[in-house]
Order: sequence, then structure tokens, then C-alpha cells
Amino acid sequence: MSNSSIRNESRQIKIKPISLQPSGQPKSELEAASKQETLLQEIEQAQIQLEELKNQSQQLLEETEAEIESKKQAWETEKQTYIEAASKQGFSQGYTDGESKSLAKYKSDLEKANQIIDTARKDYQALIEDNVDTILEIALHTAEKITKQKIDEEPNSFLEIINAAIKELKDQSVISIYLHPNQYESVVQHKEELVTIIEKDAKLALYVTDEVEDYGCMIKHPFGQIDASVDTQLQEIRQILFEVSEENRQ
Repeated sequence: MSNSSIRNESRQIKIKPISLQPSGQPKSELEAASKQETLLQEIEQAQIQLEELKNQSQQLLEETEAEIESKKQAWETEKQTYIEAASKQGFSQGYTDGESKSLAKYKSDLEKANQIIDTARKDYQALIEDNVDTILEIALHTAEKITKQKIDEEPNSFLEIINAAIKELKDQSVISIYLHPNQYESVVQHKEELVTIIEKDAKLALYVTDEVEDYGCMIKHPFGQIDASVDTQLQEIRQILFEVSEENRQ
């Protein structure tokens, strides 16, 4: 990227950490957490019920088929007795009626089982559709926790985020990186690695500041700045997901 292509460009995104409720409202946060937990339990319960219904349906079909087969065998065993006890025409009609009733019951049980599964599937789908925004929030909140936990366990993963951002600005003459105290030390240890990314005559400086949030990274250059914070990137993902969700509803 050349100087002329990014002149007058200033990208400054200040995004607070993803949170399901604003800070400073403990009661609201507890209520939101409780609501999310209840929703997750409802979804899990719906999945369990759907699986149980499938199992019950399969068991019902197997029992019905076994019953029909048993009745057929019974008919065959008693067929000779019926022939001797009734006229040929009367037995034939009775046998046909009995077989028809068994098949009708089988079809009825099969239809009932399919209706149960279909209803359960529709209820489950409705639950998901009615709470898609909340589910996305829960997923993103979980992703945020997992990402930050990974950074704590593997500091180099945070360095990869900075590497990617610097590559976009490698031809700038001066690049200043502002970091939160919790991440500053681990990044400073890899400064030489970062220097190899930029141009030979460019200058790279690392600063620690409490103005950047935890897991934050603000990169400044002569023509603007880039917010490479974890929260900012998660927020961008959040915006894209909700836009896609909204489009699917239309």
C-alpha cells in the first residue's frame, strides 16, 4: 500500500467490549444472564425432546411392524380352521377385512409418528428463529471469552493480530503501537520480529498506555490510525452476522 493510496485516511474505531448489557447496571446484567441461561436451557431441552420423539417414533414403528407381522402369522396359522368353520366366501371376506384393518392401523400409527416429529421440529425451529439475536449475542460473547483466554494462555496469538495490522502499514515511515499494560511486555519481547515486517528505513515504536483497553491495540501512522483491538474485530464480526441475519428475515 503506497502513501498516496492511504493519504487523508483515518480509521479510528472505538468499540467497547462486547457485553450483553451496559456496564454499571448489575441488576440488568444479572437479568440478561439469567434470560440467556434460560434460553440455552430451553434450546437444549427442545433438542432432547426432539431426539426423544424420534426414538419414540422409531420404537412405535418397530412395535407396529412386529404386531402386524405377528397378526399375519396368526392369520396363517388359523387360516385352515376358518376355512373349515365357514364358507369359502365368508372366510375370504373376513380374512380380507382383518388384513385391511391391520394395514390401516399401521398407516395410522405411521402418520401419527410423522406428525409428532414434524410438530416438534417446527416448535424447535420457531424457538430458534424467535431468539436468533440473543443466540448470536451468546455465541459472540462466548467467542470473546475464548479468544481472550487463548491470548492469556498463548500470548503469541495476540502478536499475530498485530502482525496482520502492521503488514497493511509496512510502507509507512513511522509506526507507533499503543498497548494495554497486560499485553505490553509480551509484545515488546517480539519487537525485533515486528521490525522485520516494515520497510528498512521505517521506525517502529511501542508504547504502554491505560487509555487502550485490555487486549487492545491502537496503531498510529502519519496519515491516521488503525484500531486492531480484539474487541473491535469481534464487533465487526458481530455487525456482519446481524446484517446477514436481518437479510435472511426479509
